[in-house]
Amino acid sequence: MSSEPGHGATFRIYLPAVAGPPVDTAAQIASLSELYGHGERILLVEDEDGVRDFAAWALRTNGYEVLPVADLVHALGTFTIEKGTVDLLLSDVVLPDGTGPQLVSYLQARHSGLRVLLSSGHADRKSQWSLIQERGWPYLPKPYSLPDLLRAVRDALAAGAPADD
Repeated sequence: MSSEPGHGATFRIYLPAVAGPPVDTAAQIASLSELYGHGERILLVEDEDGVRDFAAWALRTNGYEVLPVADLVHALGTFTIEKGTVDLLLSDVVLPDGTGPQLVSYLQARHSGLRVLLSSGHADRKSQWSLIQERGWPYLPKPYSLPDLLRAVRDALAAGAPADD
């Protein structure tokens, strides 16, 4: 920035050069349409209001039915009320009253075909990464974008439910 009294200021902004062709936004929109849901029911367990609101909105506006809750206890209650008619459990790994892996174990004991997608912004031991890998549960790191969320949900629904030992 340079500035002189009575003459204003000049700002120089340097943007990094990007190697490669420009991104085709039409192709991105077309690929998002392939990720559109068909009324699949998702039990969304996320304790952060903003993340839960974004994910619920994103999924609803893209063809999914969403049952959003903030913790393990409400997830168990909702699953019971809905009589297990849930196609996918999308859960945060770290919950205020337990963990996503605990919730997966509880729910898959009641409905072995339940598909799972776990998500976390934690990179430390709280994330229970080794257990997630051992069980083969799909994982979506936070923060995530709309295309990342939709792709992970579509992949988790298509993959089926891994065995829970």
